[in-house]
Amino acid sequence: MSPQATTTLATPAWLLRGVMNTPGVLVWRAGRLSFTSDEGVVFDEPVTPASAVSFPWWYFGGGFKVTAGGRRHRVSLTRPNGAPSPAAAYDLVGLELVSAAYSIADVAAGRRAGKAWRTVLGA
Repeated sequence: MSPQATTTLATPAWLLRGVMNTPGVLVWRAGRLSFTSDEGVVFDEPVTPASAVSFPWWYFGGGFKVTAGGRRHRVSLTRPNGAPSPAAAYDLVGLELVSAAYSIADVAAGRRAGKAWRTVLGA
């Protein structure tokens, strides 16, 4: 079994959707990627090579693009200007948030989270 299959990772994240950015929690568990916003689960599905995960250079290591739920998503691991913190991040039970020891707004923290996501997603 690969390390990616046994790894659990959860971080605050934002789906970038033009002017409106959706805050939530991005979770990797047992080969599945899920995003839960304050309104509920946006997607929860296995990630395969067909998921087309990419880490564009212009995200500076703090975000990526992924196809999930039949839709292309732009994910930021650093809070966009003016975006709220994800309330769902504080409701997780049994998962240790990577960001627990630092401020969500910290760009360096978003880049560290990006490295962790790059590892588990195999990109």
